[in-house]
Amino acid sequence: MRYGDLIQFEPIESVVQLRNADKAANARQLVSNYVISDEMAERLTAVTIPNLQFDQPIDNKGLLVVGNYGTGKSHLMSVISAICEHADLLSALSNTQVAQAAERIAGKFKVVRTEIGATTMSLREILVGELEEHLGAMGVSYSFPSADQVSNNKRAFEEMMAAFHQAYPDHGLLLVVDELLDYLRTRKDQELILDLNYLREVGEVCKGLRFRFMAGVQEAIFDSLRFAFVADQLRRVKDRFEQILIARKDVKFVVAERLLKKTGEQQAKIRAYLTPFAKFYGHMNERMDEFVRLFPVHPDYIDTFERVTAVEKREVLKTLSLAMKKLLDQEVPEDRPGVISYDNYWEMLRRNPAFRAIPDVREVIDCSQVLESRIEQAFTRPAYKPMALRIIHALSVHRLTIGDIYAPLGATAEELRDTLCLYQPGIEELGGDPAYDLLSQVETVLREIHKTVSGQFISSNPDNGQWYLDLKKTEDYDALIEKRAESLDDAALDRAYYEVLQIVMEKKDQPTYVTGYRIWEHEVEWPERKAVRQGYLFFGAPNERSTAVPPRDFYLYFIQPFAPPHFKDEKEADEVFFRLRNRDDEFDRKLRFYAAALDLASTSSGHAKGTYESKATGLLRDLVGWLQKHMTDAWEVTYQGRTKSLVEWAKGKSIRELSGIASHERINFRDLMNTIAGPRRVPPGSTLKLPFLFSTRSIVAATVPKAETEAWKPSSLSNPNERNGK
Repeated sequence: MRYGDLIQFEPIESVVQLRNADKAANARQLVSNYVISDEMAERLTAVTIPNLQFDQPIDNKGLLVVGNYGTGKSHLMSVISAICEHADLLSALSNTQVAQAAERIAGKFKVVRTEIGATTMSLREILVGELEEHLGAMGVSYSFPSADQVSNNKRAFEEMMAAFHQAYPDHGLLLVVDELLDYLRTRKDQELILDLNYLREVGEVCKGLRFRFMAGVQEAIFDSLRFAFVADQLRRVKDRFEQILIARKDVKFVVAERLLKKTGEQQAKIRAYLTPFAKFYGHMNERMDEFVRLFPVHPDYIDTFERVTAVEKREVLKTLSLAMKKLLDQEVPEDRPGVISYDNYWEMLRRNPAFRAIPDVREVIDCSQVLESRIEQAFTRPAYKPMALRIIHALSVHRLTIGDIYAPLGATAEELRDTLCLYQPGIEELGGDPAYDLLSQVETVLREIHKTVSGQFISSNPDNGQWYLDLKKTEDYDALIEKRAESLDDAALDRAYYEVLQIVMEKKDQPTYVTGYRIWEHEVEWPERKAVRQGYLFFGAPNERSTAVPPRDFYLYFIQPFAPPHFKDEKEADEVFFRLRNRDDEFDRKLRFYAAALDLASTSSGHAKGTYESKATGLLRDLVGWLQKHMTDAWEVTYQGRTKSLVEWAKGKSIRELSGIASHERINFRDLMNTIAGPRRVPPGSTLKLPFLFSTRSIVAATVPKAETEAWKPSSLSNPNERNGK
C-alpha cells in the first residue's frame, strides 16, 4: 500500500500573490481552491463581512489579516477582495454559510490591490500613489494634496470618495495592502509615528465613508516588541482596526481538506493502519480522528512549525506539500507509524543557505551537525541510532521554537515519543505496558546520546525532565582530543601506556618504592612450596631505575613500547623483560587519544577538566579491556637473552594449566604475568632451578633430594642479587 493510495494529494507549491486576483480567471480559481474551517467561517461572518458592508450603518473599522508566511494570508485577502469585486464568485465558495453572509458585499466594491516592497516612501505616499493610479484607470480623476498642505487626511478621503461616487454611485472602494508589517519594521522612529498616525486616520474614515481598508501582516503589530516605544499610537490604531487571525486550526483544516483530502474509504484504511500503534502513545487513541484527517502528517507538526520564531519565512503549507510529494510513491511502512513529524523539517531548514545568515539558526545548525556526526561515529547501540538521529533533529527544531536559544527548555522523553511517533521494532515483544516500554527506550536513547558526547551539546533539566540542545556546551572535546593526539611524542604515549599498565598490574593505588621512579615492591607465589618470592617491578629499562635496596630475588621490567631506551641486556639470571610487541591500530589510536585527554585535563579546569577526565576514563577502560583480551598473544618475554612469546615459553601447556586456574575462572592479567615469571615445582633428582620462566631460568644449580619433604630455603643458596648496583 502506497501513500498515494491513501490520500487525494493536491500540491501547494506556489505562493499566492495578492495582485493575482486582479484577473477574473485567477480570482475564480483562488476562490474555489480556498477551504474554510468552521472557525474561519465564524470570523468571516461575524467580523469581516459586517465591517466591509455599507448597507447597514455600524461602527465600521479597518481590517488586519494576521498570519505567518505560507499560512494563506494573501490567499484569504484575495478571496475576500474577489468576492467584493465579483458577485458571481459566490457560487465558488466552499462554505455555504459564508456564501450566504457574503451576499451583503458581493460585487459591491471596486478593489485596489497593492503590495508594499522595499521603499523609503512614507505610508501616505505609497497609499495615495496607488489610489490615484488605480482611480485614474477606473476613469476617476482625483489628486491628493501634498502632505505639507493638509492638517487632517480625512477631508482628502471625503473628497476622493465624492469623486469616486460620481463615476460609481452604488459601489464602495476597497483598498487591500499586503506586507504591511515588513514595511513598518523598516521605518525609523519618527517616520513610524507618522505612518501609524496615518494608519489610524485610514481606519477612522472607514466609519463614515464607503471606503474600506484591509491589510495583511505577519504578526499582530499591536503585540510586537518592535513597536513598544510607540505604544500610545498603537493603542489608538488598534481602536480603529479588527484583526482576523489565521490560527493553527485553520492551517490544519487546509492541510486536511485540500492538501491531504481523503475519501471515507481511505480514512477507514488509515484508521485500521494506525490503530495497532495507538497503544504505544499517550493520546493517539483520543486524537485518532485528527491523526486520520491529517495522515501522514502528525497533528503536532504544524503546532511546532509555527512556533519556530527564529526563522522568518515559515511556509508550512509549501513545506508539507514538498514533503508529501516525495512520499507518494513510497510504501507505507508496516513495522512503524509512517507519519511525517516535525523532525523532518530540520533537513529542509539546515539545507537552506538563507537560514544560515540568521545568527541563531546558524548556531543551532552548527551544534546539531557536530552532535549528529558524533552519534554517527561513536554511538554504541547501532539498533537505536535511527531513533537517536530523529531525536537530535527534533531537538534542533525545538531549539528554534524558544525565543532564547540558550534557555534550558526543551522536550521531555514522553513528548518526544508522542510528538514524533518514535518507534523501535521489537518493542511489542517486551510484554509490558507498550507505552511505558517505548518511553523507557526513548529515555535510554537520550542517556546514550548524552553519554556518547560526554554531556556536550545536549543537556537535561532535572527539574522538569526536559532535554534540549545546549549551545553553551558546544566545545567539540573529541575534536580537541584528536587534534592534540596528532602532536604527541612517543614519550607521552609511553607515559600513558604505563598508566594503563598500573591498572592491569594492580599497582595504581600502591605507592612507588622510590619516589620519582616507577618501581614497586613485588612478589610472586611458589605454589608447591606455599611461599612467595620478593622482588621488584619496574616500568622502564634497567639503566633508568634507581638502586633498589635491599637487593631481592628478581627484577621484572616492562619496557617502553614507543620509545624504548637503548640498554645492554646483561643476561642476568634475576631479570625478566616484558615487551608489548603485537599492538594493533585500535590500541594505538585509543592510547594516543587517552594520552591527549590526560594532557588536556592537566591544563584545564572546571567543566572542561571534568569532561577530559571522563573521556580519559572511558578510553582507559577500553585499553584495559584490550590488554586483558590480548594478554596471551601481544607480549614477548626476554630471559637471559632469549625472547619468546608467552605461548612459546609455555612449551605446549595452556595458560590455565600453568596458572592453575579452573575453566570457569577468569584469568587475571597480573596473575598471568606472575605465573610466567614465577617459580614452579621441578621433578625430584633433577637439577634444581629456580625458574622465573618455567624451568628455563637457573639462578643456581643443585640436585633436588629424592625426598621432597625438605622445603627449599633460599638462605642456603648464594644470592646473585648481591652483585654491585643492586
